[in-house]
Amino acid sequence: MDPDFLILNIAVFGAAALQSATGIGFGVIAGPILLIFLNDGSAIQISILLNLLIALILTPSLWQQADRQLLAKLLIGLAVGSPVGLLIFLNMNIVFLKAFAGIAVAYTLFALLRNNRAPSRAPQPADRSTEQISIGIVAGIMGASLAMPGPVPAAWMSARRFSKETIRATILVMFVFAYVVALALQFGLAGLGAEAMRLSAMLAPSTIVGILIGRSLTGRLTEQTFRWLLVVILASTAIILFSTLIGL
Repeated sequence: MDPDFLILNIAVFGAAALQSATGIGFGVIAGPILLIFLNDGSAIQISILLNLLIALILTPSLWQQADRQLLAKLLIGLAVGSPVGLLIFLNMNIVFLKAFAGIAVAYTLFALLRNNRAPSRAPQPADRSTEQISIGIVAGIMGASLAMPGPVPAAWMSARRFSKETIRATILVMFVFAYVVALALQFGLAGLGAEAMRLSAMLAPSTIVGILIGRSLTGRLTEQTFRWLLVVILASTAIILFSTLIGL
């Protein structure tokens, strides 16, 4: 087996397991690795396709746990942000795309670290529509441009002290809508390359195995472990992205 293809299979397996267990992980782990190895926009399309596969498999069992009111506001934001994200995707070269991803992930990491260190407090219901829709807009921009709609809303929900079950369910259900919209925009305006579809099909088995492994780990994560695992995922992604930019 080609060493690069083996690395990609390992990456999507691990990223799918993380996403299945926590609600995020695929876009922020596999996405940058795909960018590094493919070094063009097809990496984003492959990440969108595989993310959609994960969401479609997991959503039927998670729908009842999702926060429906928050989800509705996030989807309004997604509808606004996704076309903006596609414009970014179409007009940025790969270097700027990586830089944009790194800055977005680093900012999310900083916000999550600050809230993880804050004194524990009671859950804060997300009752401000403008704030919720704004988070959805950011998710839409990152989803269509980087195939990463999850980190910002997941970190925001964590900061508001939603339970890990609610975060995981709400984010993964949101992904179905986010990636369908992103895929439709990509297909309509950018076009889906045959190579992206072929490689997505080849990586799908490793993705599915990762989903099954991640699902078995979900119940073993405590709330605190879940929050710090998000930190590790985000930090690893930022390091990978910035290191490729400076040639390390």
